[in-house]
Amino acid sequence: MQTYGDKMKRYLFLLPLAALAACGQGETTELKDPCAEISTIVTARGEDEPFTSLRGEQRMLGDSPLPDAWESNATFDDSACRVSVMRGFFGGDTNIHIYTCDLFEAGTMDKDADGKLAEAAYEGAVSNVKACLGDGWTSEADTESSQYEVYGKTVFKPVEPEEQVGDFAADPLYVEMRYAGFGGGRNSTPGWLVTLQAQKQTSAD
Repeated sequence: MQTYGDKMKRYLFLLPLAALAACGQGETTELKDPCAEISTIVTARGEDEPFTSLRGEQRMLGDSPLPDAWESNATFDDSACRVSVMRGFFGGDTNIHIYTCDLFEAGTMDKDADGKLAEAAYEGAVSNVKACLGDGWTSEADTESSQYEVYGKTVFKPVEPEEQVGDFAADPLYVEMRYAGFGGGRNSTPGWLVTLQAQKQTSAD
């Protein structure tokens, strides 16, 4: 049975071949617009109830709906995305609204080869986000983590500081790459994972 990581690797391999085949047949391929996707995410982040417009079908656990969890109707880089809310966080005075996309995922069987794909996905996403956000946002990269064998995280923040809600500040937008071996990484499945995540805090009613 193919894992999600196997399907992702096959997709990454077949995509250039499909594009070449289409060109050879005189077909035009639809190009993705990462800046339009980033604009959609940032705009939804500013909604009264952040990311409401990006909510699709409610996520399920078996036959039971998961509270405050939805599949997203908007994607980034053709990746599956989801929307969630953590209500009453840190003492009950703050809600955290989250939009997450898994850009790349692979297991531990081929760490080095999959690591190159993970790094390419990470660097490509960081480059696109930087270019699309422009001068109104700053970025800061971190490569250290005690939880993961390999780690990279680039956090993007507005140049004009946002009003802080609650006793801490969530990262407005970030791209993260991590590799966890067996027994490593808190609450992490072993292997590679590259994600894009946007967050917004609101006061809990």
